[in-house]
Amino acid sequence: MVDSVLTEPERRFLAELHARGVEYMIVGLTAASLHGADTTTVDVDLWFATTADPRIGEAANAAGGIWVSGFGMMPASLGGALERFDVVLHMSGLEGFAAEFERSKSTTIEGVSVRILALDRILASKRAANRVKDRAVIPALEEALAAITEADD
Repeated sequence: MVDSVLTEPERRFLAELHARGVEYMIVGLTAASLHGADTTTVDVDLWFATTADPRIGEAANAAGGIWVSGFGMMPASLGGALERFDVVLHMSGLEGFAAEFERSKSTTIEGVSVRILALDRILASKRAANRVKDRAVIPALEEALAAITEADD
C-alpha cells in the first residue's frame, strides 16, 4: 500500500510555494484526479502566474530540487528531486492564468494547501488541445464532472 502520492521533496516544494505566496495551480490529469476523475498520469503539471518569480527557485532549492526559469528557446523547468513536475506555460482553449486562477479550487494534498484548475476548465482544455491522448480521457472527465454537478444539485 502506498502511503503517499508525493515524495518528500515534492511535498516540501508545494509547501514552500504556498508559504512563499507563489501563485500557481496544479492542472492537467493530476488536477482532474484530485477532482475525482478516474484518470492516471505520471507527472504533475504546474501552471505559474509567472515563471520569472524568484520565489519559485527559492522553494525548489529549499526542497532539494533545481529550478531553471528558462531563457531563449529553453522553457522553464524543474529538476533533481522535482523532475516529476512539469511547468505548463499555456493551456489550450483557456483564458490567461489570472482568470483561470479565479475559477480554480482549493484543496489539500498531504497537508499542503494547493489550487487546482476547475474540472470543467480541464475538460475545455483537453477538448481544445484535441490530441489523441486528450480525446482518450474526455469520457472520464465528463463522467466526473457529471457526478460533481449531480452532487451539487
